[in-house]
Amino acid sequence: MASYEAKLTSKGQLTLPVELRRKWALKAGESVEFHLDHTGTVRVRPRNLPASAIFGMLADLKRDPAYESDDDAIGAQLVADDEATMSKRRKPRAA
Repeated sequence: MASYEAKLTSKGQLTLPVELRRKWALKAGESVEFHLDHTGTVRVRPRNLPASAIFGMLADLKRDPAYESDDDAIGAQLVADDEATMSKRRKPRAA
């Protein structure tokens, strides 16, 4: 994975490295988007791409054979997330 560096100016501005501007075909005045996820990771992407550019981005994802449906997988993740947060607060008493 390539790594790039940019310095922040006193006005809070960044200059994107020329390699990224070329790769993304960015022109003056076009926008980039910064996305901060729950782990603190920042993702940057150009905003000059047409909506059709997203087609096929998830094509390499495979179904997890442990679950019969997407709903089952989502439900299992919700339960796991809830149990993880339960340890931080008082667990309910067994009935």
